[in-house]
Amino acid sequence: MSELNGKVGGLKKVRVLLEAGTRKENMDLMPEPVTFEWVAGIDVEGFTPFEYALLEKEVGDTVELEIAGWRIDEMFGRLAVPLPENAKSLDRFFMRVTIQGIEGVDEKEVVRAMAGMVGECGGDCCGNH
Repeated sequence: MSELNGKVGGLKKVRVLLEAGTRKENMDLMPEPVTFEWVAGIDVEGFTPFEYALLEKEVGDTVELEIAGWRIDEMFGRLAVPLPENAKSLDRFFMRVTIQGIEGVDEKEVVRAMAGMVGECGGDCCGNH
């Protein structure tokens, strides 16, 4: 359930609509906008630069970002943001991010989200991913 007066912040489930383009005024890198949802602020190092750009935004707000292709890993950290395949090869690209929903999360969702960020660790940290 979305919080009508909620803002993007730590330990909030955030749902956004993503668009990407070669120019700010031309979102031409994706055939159509893509929805992405995650729990904010649970990366090992805290908020990613991407999340910092969205902090305190509300449902309906739109943020436009200019991103250097070679800085994608730094920008998104461990977030599995659905980016176009060729984005890393570009000197820069643009993203339009529209906040669609913000929800509180319970402890189980936080743990599940953190485990999902570990991905294929190859270890025996929890054995459930």
